[in-house]
Amino acid sequence: MKGRIMKIMKKSSAGFTLIEVIVSLVLMGIVGIVAAMGLMQGIKAYAITRTSSETVQQTEYALNRIKLEFMNMDSVTAASSESITFTTNKVINRISEPPISYTIARDSINKQIIFTVGVGAGAVSNPLLTGVGTGGAFLTYTKNDGGAWAPANGFGSNSPCSSSDSCCDSSLNNITINLIITRSDGGGNLTFTTSINPRNNECTNGPQSLTGGQ
Repeated sequence: MKGRIMKIMKKSSAGFTLIEVIVSLVLMGIVGIVAAMGLMQGIKAYAITRTSSETVQQTEYALNRIKLEFMNMDSVTAASSESITFTTNKVINRISEPPISYTIARDSINKQIIFTVGVGAGAVSNPLLTGVGTGGAFLTYTKNDGGAWAPANGFGSNSPCSSSDSCCDSSLNNITINLIITRSDGGGNLTFTTSINPRNNECTNGPQSLTGGQ
């Protein structure tokens, strides 16, 4: 009996066999691979979220800039689904400055929104937003009567209209911006849409105009 116990103790103190060591190493390798895959997925998800957040911030900044310019425009000299050229009369310290011409256009080739100040040789152009996708109309225009607006309809009335007049029905009521942004991480497209009402078209039944040169 004593000899049998000694054999068992001797066998137990011999340590792990080679097969047991190999199996342990394989299991540890599998656990390590699974943990690494989980870590990589977490990093990828963080990168996608961060990229999307930065894209949204940049797009919102560009939209806010365009909205501000559109709200304060005083006339439209050219307009299409891809671009618009308009003027704004600046008032500084109650002194009226010469009208400034602006052009906002979608450059489908370079996938940018281009913001241009001035005309001719003195014009200065800069990209307002990059990564812009194509498809659909970048700009659409609506008259006060709800129909489609074109530059031939005129920006607004030269004289105030009463609420019962129809002289402002063809004036520009709102501009809708449609932006398709291609995500740099390959996660598809983001679509942004907003409408802006020009406030200086002098129409009683249109958006209210600015006062005091603000």
